[in-house]
Amino acid sequence: MRGVEAGMIILMLLFAMSLANVSALTGLSFGGKSGDWIEYELQEAFGASGVQWERMEFLNVAETTVTVRVTVYTASRTEMNETEVIDLKSRDDFSMILFTARVYFVLGGLGTGDSVYLGQGFGNRTIAGETTRTYGGVDRRVIYANFTEQDNNYIFYWDKQTGVLTEGEMTSGNAFRAALVSGTNMWAGPEFPWWLWIIVATVIALGVLFSRKSIVKKRTLAFVA
Repeated sequence: MRGVEAGMIILMLLFAMSLANVSALTGLSFGGKSGDWIEYELQEAFGASGVQWERMEFLNVAETTVTVRVTVYTASRTEMNETEVIDLKSRDDFSMILFTARVYFVLGGLGTGDSVYLGQGFGNRTIAGETTRTYGGVDRRVIYANFTEQDNNYIFYWDKQTGVLTEGEMTSGNAFRAALVSGTNMWAGPEFPWWLWIIVATVIALGVLFSRKSIVKKRTLAFVA
């Protein structure tokens, strides 16, 4: 009986640990899925006047190939509405507002030291680090790259799990351009830390174990009485 109980505990722990490694099982692919969308507020110190938004809707996602509809609009009119197909393991790219498509979404699961292709304008760059930042009240683990190109300073953050840009910024003297997430359905709430799954599974397993022992003890006392 003790062997069965120990086996249950081990199986529960293995299940909890497997949940923490889901992203690793998928390999390097785009982490979004068909039906996902993300929207950015675009800011410029010099350039387009008024507030602009850029919305990306992922119509179809198949590993590294993404079909995306891009809409750029202001409060009064739509300025761009295009659908493009892009393979994130190729040199595919297309123009968008502020930055090209390869800046807005990369492969999910990249980490510090990995190389990432950011289009013909920037070429291959290296992921400089990883940190946690908050978007819409939700903490997300992000990777980032910062570099200088033609006297302009750039820094880009991408959601580590999905690969979508969460914020990007270019500064050069008084010039300033930025894209910041204003809304998305790609993450609806705080991520549940992997170690909590292990704690939950352990508590459940111990609860089962002690419950069985309590039942056996009560039956033994009843038999003796």
